Formats: sequence, structure tokens, C-alpha cells
Amino acid sequence: MKLGAIVAIFLGVLIILSGVDMIDISFWLIVELIFAAAFLNNGIKVFRDFTGEHLGSLIFSGVLIIDAFKLWGIEWSFWQLILALIGSYLVGWGVATTFKNTRFAKSRVKTTRQNLSISKPLEFEKQKLDIDTNLTKVLLLDSEKENVGIESNLSFDKKNFNGNLQYDMKNKEAIISAKCKARAGVSSVLSKSRLDIELSRKAFLDLTAHLDAADVVFDFSNLRLENAKITTNLSRISLVPSKVHDSRIDIGCEVSSLTLRVPSEVSVTIHHEGELNWSNFDNMIPREDSYVSKNISTAEHNCQLFIKTDMSKLSIEWI
Repeated sequence: MKLGAIVAIFLGVLIILSGVDMIDISFWLIVELIFAAAFLNNGIKVFRDFTGEHLGSLIFSGVLIIDAFKLWGIEWSFWQLILALIGSYLVGWGVATTFKNTRFAKSRVKTTRQNLSISKPLEFEKQKLDIDTNLTKVLLLDSEKENVGIESNLSFDKKNFNGNLQYDMKNKEAIISAKCKARAGVSSVLSKSRLDIELSRKAFLDLTAHLDAADVVFDFSNLRLENAKITTNLSRISLVPSKVHDSRIDIGCEVSSLTLRVPSEVSVTIHHEGELNWSNFDNMIPREDSYVSKNISTAEHNCQLFIKTDMSKLSIEWI
């Protein structure tokens, strides 16, 4: 609750009571009520976070309200109020410490885990997907459900990450945005978030992905992928080209590991720039400016790959 709202409530009640001659307004009464509002604003947090500080603030706000309105004839001097402040926080600390391991306290522990989900029927003909993540495990594949357009779940720790999932529809085109970025100072691989996405096999797909320190599987094998643009740094990516539609994939890799898992019924053409630590081009034929797979003349669909690498590893597996 906002402090200003609490102060407004106190002052509003004060003005109403003074209007019917129930109390006399004085400067010190207003000051005391403002302080009471401030302590109450901090004290009500005890219902979300059971700590000695919050409980002590709640107790002392009650003391100030009693003194301000001289309830039950009680009236404290300034130094008595100081002692009451100290006593309130001692009581709050003692109670919170006593009950911190009980169900009462545990029931008020607020989880920091956040789960965001999107589930949409197939109401579009094309889908544009934008992924922007770091320190995240990403799994993208097709949905086996007939009428599902998209099903996605993003899970992360709110203390370490900022994340969101967004969905919009324009002219039979779905626009999906998935972002999960680590907060400043978070670098542990144990603090990863997770993003799972299942897309319709029937809708055409355009993908844009920015990946840092991510562990990623892009399985386009049964998706009608048209274009994908992927930039990655310090990541590990496993990518399966589409076997149901011709596609183009642009990949920029810096200090990353890229594994192409190519279905045997798909041909691939690889245009490569940059240096590689290690590469495996089995079943590939070198040409002047590219490599092409041996099944280039027989495969029904082709995937054009434009890959730029810097201190990265590229390998190909045929499946």
C-alpha cells in the first residue's frame, strides 16, 4: 500500500472527526499520525514477509495511533514513545525469531519462481517469433496437437531474471516475443531460466533469436520454416533444418558450439565465413564459395545456411 494513501486516510478521518467536534486538530496530532502512517505502511508487509522489522513497525504504529487519539485515556510523553519504539522492535524480533521455523512463518514465504505461459489455437497463417535470452535453456519444436497454434512456457527466478512472453495477432499473422534476461551481476550457470515453445506445423515461421550463454535446441524438422536469423555468443546450439519446407538460416556465432542435425531427406547448402576451431563436413561437397550436401539433386527440400563464426565449433550430423 502506498504511504501517501495511508496518510490521506488518516488525515481524512481526522478532518471528518474535527468537523463534528469529536476531536481538536493540532500540529502535533498531525505529525504523530503521519509517523503512524509511515510505520503502518512498513508494518503491513508482515503479512507478505514475516520479519521482526515489519512486525515491530506494525506494533509501534498501533502505539502512535493510541497516543494520538488518547484511546482509553492513555497518553505517552516523548521519551515514553521512544521506549515504546525500542520495545516494539524487540517484541517483533523475538516473535519473528520464535516462529520463523513454524508453519505460520513458512506459509508467508513468497516464492521467487515465475512461470509465464501462452496457449493459443491455430488462428493464424504465419507466425513471427522473436527470442532474446541469456543464461537460458531453450527448446523449440513442433506441436503434435492438431489445432494448437502455440504453446509456450517461460520459467525463471525473479531475483535473478527479468522475463516476459507476449502474443499479438495482425492480419492472420501471429507475433510472439519471448525475452528472459539475467539481472546485472548474475553469471552462474546454475541460475538458468527455461523457455519451452511448441508451434503449429501448418503455419509458416520466421524466427529471430539473440542468445547469450544459452543452451538451445531448435528443431525445425516438422515446421514450415521460411527464414531464421540467429546471433549467439558463448552458447551451445543444436539445430535441425526443416524437412517440409525450403528455408534460409543466417547464423552468427561467437565462441559457440553449433551442431547441425540434418535429416537425410533434406539437402543443405552452407556458406561459411570466419574461423573454426573444429569442423566436420561429412557427406558435403566443397564448391568455390560453399559446401553442398551429396543429396542436393534428389532431396525434395533444401536449407540454405549462411554461417559466420569467430572461435566457434561447427559440426554436422546426419539423422
